[in-house]
Amino acid sequence: MIGMTLRVEMLDGEVHEAPVTYGVACRWEDHHPQLSVGQFLEDMKFKALAWMAWDAVRTSGVTVELFPKWIEKVGDITFVPKEKSKQDAQST
Repeated sequence: MIGMTLRVEMLDGEVHEAPVTYGVACRWEDHHPQLSVGQFLEDMKFKALAWMAWDAVRTSGVTVELFPKWIEKVGDITFVPKEKSKQDAQST
């Protein structure tokens, strides 16, 4: 999950791509103590995903509203898989 990017499409057409950093992941764990990362990835819950996206976008430097207002304006959230490392690409 760390190193992946979240693509957030807002209802007004604005699009944000924000990385899932260690800081984002640690704050997500603090706010979702009942979920392990493995449980989250296997059985994704909308609110947990949305909170992670909100924090990632906020951490990337975008000014966002408080979560309850921001979530009402979200159209879609998707994970963008992390790219293969340069070393992996060179060995193929």
